[in-house]
Order: sequence, then C-alpha cells, then structure tokens
Amino acid sequence: MNRRKSKGAHIDYLLLAVILTLLAYGLLMLYSATFYVGVEFWRQQVLWVVVGGVAALVMARLPYPLWQRFALPLMGVTLVLLFLVLVLGEKVLGAQRSIFGASVQPGVLARLVVVIYIAAWLSSKGEQLNQVRYGLVPFAVIVGVVAGFIALQPDLSTALLLVVTGLAMFFFAGGDPVQIFFSVVMGGGAFGLAAWQLPHARGRLEAYFQSLQDPSQMPYHVRRAVTAIGEGGILGVGLGGGRLKFGYLPFPHTDSVFAVIGEEAGLLGALLVLVLFGLLAYRGYRIALETPDPFGSLLAFGVTTMVVSEALLNIMVMVGLVPFTGTALPFFTYGGSEMLITLAGMGLLLGISRGRPKGDWNAVLDRWGRDWRAYLSGARRRAGFAGR
Repeated sequence: MNRRKSKGAHIDYLLLAVILTLLAYGLLMLYSATFYVGVEFWRQQVLWVVVGGVAALVMARLPYPLWQRFALPLMGVTLVLLFLVLVLGEKVLGAQRSIFGASVQPGVLARLVVVIYIAAWLSSKGEQLNQVRYGLVPFAVIVGVVAGFIALQPDLSTALLLVVTGLAMFFFAGGDPVQIFFSVVMGGGAFGLAAWQLPHARGRLEAYFQSLQDPSQMPYHVRRAVTAIGEGGILGVGLGGGRLKFGYLPFPHTDSVFAVIGEEAGLLGALLVLVLFGLLAYRGYRIALETPDPFGSLLAFGVTTMVVSEALLNIMVMVGLVPFTGTALPFFTYGGSEMLITLAGMGLLLGISRGRPKGDWNAVLDRWGRDWRAYLSGARRRAGFAGR
C-alpha cells in the first residue's frame, strides 16, 4: 500500500468544514427536537460542544505520536473505570453505564482509548501479525476484555461497535483475511449467544425476526421512528414543525434524533446527514492512506471507523434494517461523553492530517519515554508494518 508523505503542516480543511457543518446541523436539530420542553438540553449540549471543541483543539495541536507512548497507561485507567462502573455505577434505563453523573460514560471513552491502544499495538507487531499465537490470540484478548466489561453493564451496542472497529483495524494493518473471517464467525456466534441470555436483548431479536416476516410487528420504538421519517416525505414538514416528537416518538433528543430529521427536513435532510458522514469517511480514510507513519495511519483509520460505524448503526436501527440498539448518532445525539469523545477523535484526525511533527517535538517525545511500544505487546519489536 503506497502512502504519500504529508506536503505541509496544514490540517485537512475539507474535513474541518465537514465537522463544523455536522456540529451546526446537530445543534439545530437538537434544538428543534427539545425546544418544547425548554432550552436546558440545548444549552447543556452547547456547553459540551465548547468543551469538546477545546479537547479537539488540544488533540490537534499535540503531536499524535504522544498517544503511542501513553497508550498503555490510558488502557489501564480505562479498565479501572469500566470496573468501577460495574461496582459503583448508576443504573439508568436498565443499564449500569455511568459514574460521576449520567453524562460520564467510560464505555464511550473506551472506544477511543481502544483505538489508540490497538493502533500502537498493531504498529509494533510487524510480520508477527499473521502468526495466530502473536497476532490474533492476544488481539482477541485485548478487545475481548474491554468489550466484555462493557457488555456486562449491559451495553451490547457499544461492545459490538468496539469489536467491529478493532477487527477493521486488524484487517487494515494487514491481518490475514481467513483469520478475520473465522474470528467474525466465532465472535458473532458468541455475541448472539450472549445477547440471547439477556431478556431485553432477546426480546429485541425476536421482535426483529418477526418484523422481517410481518413489518407491522416492528418493535415499538422502530415503528414510531419509521412513521416519523415517512411523515417527512421529500422536503419535510419544516424545522420545528414536527408533531411526532411530542410524546409519540421515544427519546427524540438521543436515540431517535435521526427520525426527527427525517420528519422535519425530509428525505433531503436525511440524505444530507448521509452525505456529510460519507465525506467524513472519505477524508478520514484518505488521511489514513496518505500517512506514511504506521501508527498515525492506523490511528486515523480507527478514529474514522469508530465514528462512521456508530452513525451507520444508528441510522440502520431507525429505518428497521437491524435489530434495535440504543446507539447514538455522533454530532447529533444529546450527551456529554458522546460529544466529548467524538470531537476529541476528530481533533486527533485533524492532527494526523498535518503530518508527523519534526524537529524539537521528536526530542521532547524521546525525553518523555523510551519507546513504550516495547511494553505494549510484551515482545521485542520486529520489522514489518512499522518498517514498511
């Protein structure tokens, strides 16, 4: 895979424009979805956008190789937080996902930390990646432990997205497609079995399979969302003019915000969401392909996949293509942790688009640590992906 060197220290301005457009569109639709209950939701979201914007600026300005050095400590802290959620977490809507208030969800934080850790780990493996003993097995343990903690909350959708992102990164790093295929088969079977053991997840699966035979048997939430989208037609009923958010559509400010878009902005407004995420995917994967540094390339690919896969899952749920899951729509859904981690990831991506730092930054990084990658895999670093 050929990668071109960065031509300058400028960020990707098209990507920046897409991110700002998504933020503006998201705030507009959130206001429309919640104004009838007051402006508190919207004001809180604006605050999180500001905080997330500061985080994005910091992430974009810091040299991204810094995160390779601190991948292991970040993973350790994240595992501790995930454990604390299970012990001390607050139960909201049947799931124990948050600590220190409903907006602080370590499971959401774990998705970005796992991307950083896996990017550092994969870039250190080299030719050992395709050896099951040194590649797939420890990779499965890494992803499985974090996903397992999240699934115990239970938050199966976040666990699923984490696994999907990890496998995609494993493939992008040059992982054996045959190994990945068998991993998907076995992992999918294990995930389905685990979901079947949880009453609420089993109910959703049963309702989904029934709806494939008879669309009138769609789950309550999905049926309401599809109705709202259908009400919008091509052009929508106008911003603020939607009626179904007034008690008919569940959670219009979180899970169902795409349905509000479909009703008020119509098919064209919904397609605009898809186009914006498509542009984000295009620029993000382009950055990944053009970054010569293996860690930066994998990090850009992982961050892009993390955001885009979550958006696709939310949209597919709202139109009834997959079983119902309580997944957020990045940039649109109300929530502090979601917005903060999404914007932090976008800051990382913008920082990578500027290219690897030169000169003094490298000296600073060398003083801060002696190649943490040697500790990430527990084995000596060998030439391979990192050397290509």
